[in-house]
Formats: sequence, structure tokens, C-alpha cells
Amino acid sequence: MLDERDFFVESIRQCEKSMYILAFEILRNEEDAADVIQESILKAYCSLDTLRNKKQFRAWMMSIVHNTALAFLRKNRNTVDLESQEEPAAPETDSDTKITVWEAVQRLRLPYRLVIILFYYQSCSVQQISTITSTPAGAVRQQLSRGRKMLASMLNREDFVK
Repeated sequence: MLDERDFFVESIRQCEKSMYILAFEILRNEEDAADVIQESILKAYCSLDTLRNKKQFRAWMMSIVHNTALAFLRKNRNTVDLESQEEPAAPETDSDTKITVWEAVQRLRLPYRLVIILFYYQSCSVQQISTITSTPAGAVRQQLSRGRKMLASMLNREDFVK
């Protein structure tokens, strides 16, 4: 049986890629995402005793990363790093221009980009996304629906809308 420290290390290893994707999608900067992940791991380790169900570790950890990334954004709202200011290009109106689904997802605003990535690319359920983002499940479903509609209009495809 794993002791608390071994459990924590192994659990972090299992969700480190998901943590990075989440932090990066919120912050859009590799260095900031890495800083947020480090801070989140420290916060999680210091409050590991508050985790009631070890099976919920991934959702709990992702929630910590999400909240830490948002706090980072709020704290650094007034600073602008000109080197990292690379806004996605506006969607083209020319029907001959093709973009990939991933490029279209990257053009979405938060929270739509975040819920689409968590749902489709990280295989999180609506309930898990709700837990991670501290958003009611109904709002997550609505964000997914709106995100799909935005993607469909960018990709000029009706079959993306459910």
C-alpha cells in the first residue's frame, strides 16, 4: 500500500500532462503555466489532508490548477508581456480557407475553449469540468453547446452542432 507521499507523487505523475494543458490554455504562456503548476503542486501537497476521496485526486488537482491560474491572471492583469502577446488570428470569412479543428478551438475565448478542451481532448465529464471550474453543470453544458456552435460557424460545418 502506498503511503501518502508516494500516493501524491504517483498521482501527480498521472495527471501532469492534463495539468499543463489546463494551465497553458488559461494563461497562453509556457513559463507562466509551469509556474502555476509548481505553485499548484505545492498547494495540493500542503492541503493533501483535505482530500476526502483519493479517487477524486485528478479533479481535485485540476481544480487547484484552474483556480491558481485564474488567480495568476488576476494578479498580473495590468502587466503586458509584448513577446508573448500572440493573439490567434481572426477567423477568415473566405470559404476557401481551411483551418483545422484544433486551430478553431484555439480561437475560442475562455470559458468556451477551456470546456471544449477538457471535454473532448482531456475526456473529462461535464460533472468533472463543473468541479474543476467551480461552475454549475448546467452552465458547463451551455458553454459546451455554445462552444460547439462557435466551432461549427468557424469551420462552416453543420455536423459539429449537436
